[in-house]
Amino acid sequence: MRVTKLVGVLAVVMFVVTFAQTDEQLLQKADQARFIEANSYVMSSKVIAERSDGKGEALMTIYNKRFAEGMRTRVEFLAPESMKGTIYLVVGDDIYFWQPGLLQPIRISGQQKIFGDASIAEAAGIQFSGKYAVKNKQEERLDGREALKLSLEATSERVAFAKVTLWLDKRELKPIQAILHAVSGEPLKKMLYTKYAKLKDDEYAAEIAVEDLLFKNLKTTIQISEVKIQDLPDGLFDPQKLGRP
Repeated sequence: MRVTKLVGVLAVVMFVVTFAQTDEQLLQKADQARFIEANSYVMSSKVIAERSDGKGEALMTIYNKRFAEGMRTRVEFLAPESMKGTIYLVVGDDIYFWQPGLLQPIRISGQQKIFGDASIAEAAGIQFSGKYAVKNKQEERLDGREALKLSLEATSERVAFAKVTLWLDKRELKPIQAILHAVSGEPLKKMLYTKYAKLKDDEYAAEIAVEDLLFKNLKTTIQISEVKIQDLPDGLFDPQKLGRP
């Protein structure tokens, strides 16, 4: 009887703590769980694309540095050979593409696929805080876990995905799953946050599975194998310097 009462009390406390968070605090928690807090760091990543006719792999280095306007991200391919040297640069809501042979970078959409079904938005990491507003939230069980379901809408037309349905673990407030929607509301992709890891006391999303909801035979997994805190030069994140020595 006492155990039952204790469980009930804990459930009430968890409910109060969760809903005591403001909408923006919930989004901040979702970002903090997935991104390293350091001002400058490098990640080694493998992307595995699986489809009915086979499997392919790519290797990337992801550079991140915090500027006055926010974090900038540079995604550079090391393999396969056909993509080696290809670079995607995220500067705020602007995304640039460059590959050997181009005279200057090309501005592209955040939905642009870079390998398999993973877009540059998923590879660089979708930021929720400051980019989305919570339109609705409710408790829901997801795959046997207590979760908080958030319906999000982008605060700018330049954000890659206009709407997101996001499930957070109710206790830890870190993402479990996200559905990425078109402006019409049509679901485009499902993202599963399948593994988290730590760098000292800083947690980050170490594995994300991306499923195409329009073409059911596609699945792409992004794995982070190593994270290093490293001071990076500003020029690495300047779109005007892409492809220049």
